[in-house]
Amino acid sequence: MTIELENRSQLLQLLLWRGMAMVLILLMVNWFYLPNIALDYHQLLAYIALLFVVFSVTQSFFFRRQWPVSIQLFFQFFSDILLVSLLVFVTGGYESPFILLFGLVIVAAGTQANVLLVLSIAVLACMGYLAAIYSFAWWQSVLLPLDATLTLLLQISVLLLVGGVMAVISRRHAALSDKSRHAAQQHQDFQALHTHLMASMQEGVLVLDEQLTIRDSNPAARAIFQVSENSQLKVTELYSFPQQVVRFLKSSAGEESYRCEWRQDKAEYLITVGKFSELYAGACWWLTLTDVSELRGLEKEVVEHQKLAAMGRMAAMLAHELRNPMQTIAQAVELVSRVGEKQQLDIQRIISEEILRLNRLVTDMLDYTKPLTPKPKDIEVFDLLIASVEQVDSEQKYFIDLECDVGILNIDADHMRLVLDNLLRNAVLSSPAPHSVSLHVSEHAGHWQFTVTDHGGGIPESIRAQIFEPFASQRAGGTGLGLATVWQVCHVNQWQIDVESDADTTTFRVWSEHAERESYG
Repeated sequence: MTIELENRSQLLQLLLWRGMAMVLILLMVNWFYLPNIALDYHQLLAYIALLFVVFSVTQSFFFRRQWPVSIQLFFQFFSDILLVSLLVFVTGGYESPFILLFGLVIVAAGTQANVLLVLSIAVLACMGYLAAIYSFAWWQSVLLPLDATLTLLLQISVLLLVGGVMAVISRRHAALSDKSRHAAQQHQDFQALHTHLMASMQEGVLVLDEQLTIRDSNPAARAIFQVSENSQLKVTELYSFPQQVVRFLKSSAGEESYRCEWRQDKAEYLITVGKFSELYAGACWWLTLTDVSELRGLEKEVVEHQKLAAMGRMAAMLAHELRNPMQTIAQAVELVSRVGEKQQLDIQRIISEEILRLNRLVTDMLDYTKPLTPKPKDIEVFDLLIASVEQVDSEQKYFIDLECDVGILNIDADHMRLVLDNLLRNAVLSSPAPHSVSLHVSEHAGHWQFTVTDHGGGIPESIRAQIFEPFASQRAGGTGLGLATVWQVCHVNQWQIDVESDADTTTFRVWSEHAERESYG
């Protein structure tokens, strides 16, 4: 339908231009040619003008009848042939200087990408040309020159040759026009498909240019960020846009992908950022936002069920862990009245240590069993590290080697503190000497990483695979729940954790999920 309307518009333009050309030719004949001949052609010229008006009105009628474009083109060029024939007849027939107009009409027909039309107009032009010449000779009762026959044959041949050449050009033009229309139709189909897909996607989609201006978006993304369809805002101007994504986009440093989670209006979104391999219409970055609130809720339920199942398995082990210090305390209380003052001090120290051990066990048990709901916010990482180091090494015996290359991170500070406190406590309890514990924090293109290293002799390979299970391993002074709590906190926050150990050192590494994929492919 769109192509038909375009063709009809071109047809109307052709009609107007042809009318203007004919009027100009008639005026030129009237002003410059007729005054120089003896015959009185003014009345005949008026008839020709009237005939032209009749043809124009007739063609307008055909145009309004909604006939096929090819038929309307034929009527237009046929009327041109008649008018040129009359013009040649009026201006001297064989001697007329306007015979060239027949060739121009054929050339004009060749521009319409219709081979049959061109050949038909070429034949009609030859017929009109011969009819004009012989009609003029009959009207004037004169004979044509002796060489007129050869001249007429040559001119007819030229007109037919022009028609053949224009037919070939018209055929080529028609093929190119078909390809162009097909390509245009495909583009329209793809555009409609793009619009339909973007509207039907439940995931939010944003397309950004190099200046982080929104170039395209779908309804889901516009609903999340509350922007209009034709908004040309930068993502940095959106109040609710996640800042960790902005930091990545501004400092990607060659990185072409990024993934993180973001909480907005009690919903959790998984944000995936990618970079186009090459610029297209100014587009540089694409972002998808997938609502994972239901998935995270199910994961929390699974974790809670796992906790309940683990509680049953832990009951016997916990009873054993509580029984040992309780028995030690009971025996100490029983002996305190039977020994001297020096032994009483030792017994009091033992009782105090066992009570502290019970308190740590209860604290770790509460940390392990309490619900965990991440609440990320921007925090100063160095202040968090200093607080954890001061609590674990309050007497400053170890002078933990601290290195921090990160300023602000968007994480749950309490959860990260819980992870750091447990890992540092294990490292301190395992380390034999000062300066043997190191804590390093780094960030690259928005991806952070924490490492805690000690020189306590490593973890036995027999228990390394179960190191994060409750009571799988107990260092001296430990409760057996610290690393299990660490794993649980990392799992809830979508952090990754692993351990590397040899005969001399043990390194625990905690990192954001996307950094893990880039490090290990």
